[in-house]
Amino acid sequence: MNIAFYAPMKPPDAARPSGDRTIARMLLRALAEAGHDATVASRVRSYTAEPPDRKRFRTLQRQADDEVRRLIDEWGRNPPDLWFTYHLFHKAPDLIGPPACRAAGLPYLVAEASFAPKRATGPWAGGLERVRDAIGLADHMFFLNPDDEACVLPLLKPQATSSRLPPVVCIQETLEPDRCREERRRLAAEWTLSPEAVWAVAVGMMRPGDKLVSYRRLAQAWTNLADAGAHLLVVGDGESNTEVRRLFSDCATHVSFLGMLQPADLNSVYRAADFFIWPGIQEAVGMATLEAMAAGLPVAVGPWGSVAQEIEPGVTGLVARTGDELAQASRRLIASPELRRKLGAAARAHVFRRHSLPLAAKTLTAVFEDVAGRPR
Repeated sequence: MNIAFYAPMKPPDAARPSGDRTIARMLLRALAEAGHDATVASRVRSYTAEPPDRKRFRTLQRQADDEVRRLIDEWGRNPPDLWFTYHLFHKAPDLIGPPACRAAGLPYLVAEASFAPKRATGPWAGGLERVRDAIGLADHMFFLNPDDEACVLPLLKPQATSSRLPPVVCIQETLEPDRCREERRRLAAEWTLSPEAVWAVAVGMMRPGDKLVSYRRLAQAWTNLADAGAHLLVVGDGESNTEVRRLFSDCATHVSFLGMLQPADLNSVYRAADFFIWPGIQEAVGMATLEAMAAGLPVAVGPWGSVAQEIEPGVTGLVARTGDELAQASRRLIASPELRRKLGAAARAHVFRRHSLPLAAKTLTAVFEDVAGRPR
C-alpha cells in the first residue's frame, strides 16, 4: 500500500535525537518490513513549546494550508491509499492530515494521540480543538500508551476502530561473552573506566521539565550508592547539561558523561554495560528502557510509561517509585550477577514477544487492509 506518513511534532529525519524521533523511525521501518511504500508527506512542524500567539499561529496555519495544496497537486489522480499520522497533542496538532484527507477522500489513521480536557480553556485551547477534530476524523486509532484511551476513545466517530500498538524496537544480535568483554575493554580505554566495576547506563535528553526531574531523582539514588562499587554512564545532552552535572557533584567520581551518542555507539554501550537505570518520570512510552531490554540488559526504572507498565517486577525488571527505591533496586543488581543475568534474559525475551518489527508489521498491515476496504 502507498502510505502518507506524517509526524507533526518532529519529522523522522530531525537532527536532534529523541524517543519521539525513534518511534517515528521504527514505525517507518515496520511499514517497510511489511512491504508498504511509506513516504513522509510533510516535514512541517506544528510543535510549539509555549502557547503560540496569534501571529505565530497564523504562520503555522499558512504553512499547513500551503502543504495541503502542494500535496493535492502532487497526488493528482494517484493519491496514496491512506494517511498515517504519528503523535498529536495540543502542543503539536495535525494541521495537514485532516484537510488533506477530506480533500482527497483518504482514510485517516493515527498512532498515539492524547487529549487533555484541562486544556479546553486557556492558551492551548486552539491546539486542543484541532486535536479533537483530528481524533473525530480518524478511521482507526492506535494506542502506544494505554493511559491515553480514557480521554480519546469517547471522541472517535461511531464507525472508527482502535487497538493497542506496542512500541517497536530493533532487537540487537546476541554477542558471545568474549566479544562483549572485548567491547567493554575498548570502551573502558576510551572513557577511562574501570573494567572491573559494575557499569550502569542511563539515557535521557537534558532539558527542563520531567527530564530534569528524572535526572534529579537519579542523582539522589546514585549518591546513595557511592559505596557500592558501581559506575554510572550517562548518555545525553541538552540545554540543562550544566544543571544535570551539578546534580551529580556529590558522586562525581562514580559518574561519566558520554554526551550524545549515535545509535551504533549507544548499542555498544548497552552491550558493555551491566544494567540500565532511569526514573522516567511522567514518560509516555520509555524507548530507552525498551532499547536496553532489547539488548538483554536488566533494568531498574520508574513506573511511568507504557514500557515500564509492562514490566513484571522481579521477573523482567525492577520498578521503583522513589529515589530510595531506585537506589535499593540498583544495589540488588550491583550485588548479584545472577540476578542481572536472569532479568536481562527475561527482558529480552519479553521484547521479542511484544515489540519486534515483524509483529508490528503484521499488526499495522491487518488494520490498514481493514480500513482501506471500508466504504468511503
